[in-house]
Amino acid sequence: MKETNFTKLFPDAAGQVILNIAAGKEQPLDLPTGSYMLINIDSGYYKGTIEASDIVDFHERYEDNSLYREFMVKEDVFRFMEKHPLKFDRLVMYRFLEHVKRIDVLYFIYLMATSLKPGGLVDCIVPNYRALAERILSEDLSAVNFEAEDIITTYELLNEPESPHCSIWTPDRIIKFFELEKRFHVLKIEPRFYFDGRDIYLRAIIERIWRRNINEKRQTQQGWQEETT
Repeated sequence: MKETNFTKLFPDAAGQVILNIAAGKEQPLDLPTGSYMLINIDSGYYKGTIEASDIVDFHERYEDNSLYREFMVKEDVFRFMEKHPLKFDRLVMYRFLEHVKRIDVLYFIYLMATSLKPGGLVDCIVPNYRALAERILSEDLSAVNFEAEDIITTYELLNEPESPHCSIWTPDRIIKFFELEKRFHVLKIEPRFYFDGRDIYLRAIIERIWRRNINEKRQTQQGWQEETT
């Protein structure tokens, strides 16, 4: 396992179950050195290795710490987290949060809260719009490499029309939205995290705070809306 300056934040115990959101071909960073079960979920897969409804049995019975298991699930992540009845040790989402519509952000954070065990962690990598703003303010339109740099800036700000970026994220916004309803606490943010050949991302590790006497997993979206109004 390649270590990063975040490695020590993650428990290394065997037997963890990790959900990799909008995984594509990306493997999570800082994986445990022992056995674990990794569920990669992405609606863009041609075909999963298992149906979403069948993953429950594997998740529920995952007790043999000597085994490593990995699955690919073709499913919408909102639908999966609404219906999957069990909780995870870690949720990983690299370059996905910016695709969540602003109107859906708090509901998505709520779904993550219902899908994590107490003390579970969210590992998030997302474009840092403060870094992108700095690129725009300092750009030199006469520079030889302007076109190449502008492609990065424009892509990370907007993305392609068929999969647009729909919410804006900075370190302050991560703290604001994740800690707003006191379900999470931000442990660490690296505002210039080098990922995929560029340093315009932020990486945040966010801990699930347990709220007693709330059976959150059984609440519907309507219940969440009533709670927050």
